[in-house]
Amino acid sequence: IYEISIDCRGYHNQMANHGPSYGLSRELERKSQARFNLAEAHEVLLWIENATGRQFAEDPVALEDSQAVSEVLKDGISLCELMNRLGVPTNFHTRPRMAFHQMENISNFLESAKVYGVPDITLFQTVNLFENKDFYKVIECLRALAGVAASKEARGIEFPAWVVRKSAARPRNFPEHVTARGQMVIPLQAGTNKCATQKGMTPYGLPRQIKPSVADSRNDG
Repeated sequence: IYEISIDCRGYHNQMANHGPSYGLSRELERKSQARFNLAEAHEVLLWIENATGRQFAEDPVALEDSQAVSEVLKDGISLCELMNRLGVPTNFHTRPRMAFHQMENISNFLESAKVYGVPDITLFQTVNLFENKDFYKVIECLRALAGVAASKEARGIEFPAWVVRKSAARPRNFPEHVTARGQMVIPLQAGTNKCATQKGMTPYGLPRQIKPSVADSRNDG
């Protein structure tokens, strides 16, 4: 057990103390930081506090950058408690002292969010939260989770005005005689005219060629 704890601490220090980036990596990092919206992060953290009833160690409004927001979420406890509050049983380490336990909590949250209905394309990766890389993806995922919860009308949870409910599918089944009318309209806007083309037509303004071609002359001879 002692050897495992040493390895995990070393892994944590290695990730936390990575050096600065340069060149193209630095440019990509700047673009990623530009996509992070601090005001949206504050809204998400306040919503998590109200939904779980658990206060963060620091006032969410007092957090000044993505690194500070990452520090209050990276243990994964609040995220897993949020999923339990939404009705998705999620196991987590209540005292994650090692980096492995914190990352496992984040992974458990992502699995529960996927089961709850958050699209795969909206989910972030563990490294996005734990190492504060492309952190805007974390906020987008949590906002999407709030939208899914609002569409399911989760009991006992209030949803602020910024929450966008996930749209529900409303398929329409038309009678056969209605769909048959669509065959009477030539779908020019779709890029076809009943498979008719302009192949073989001459450009506009070009006089009609009435001279026999060379091939026709040879055939006549």
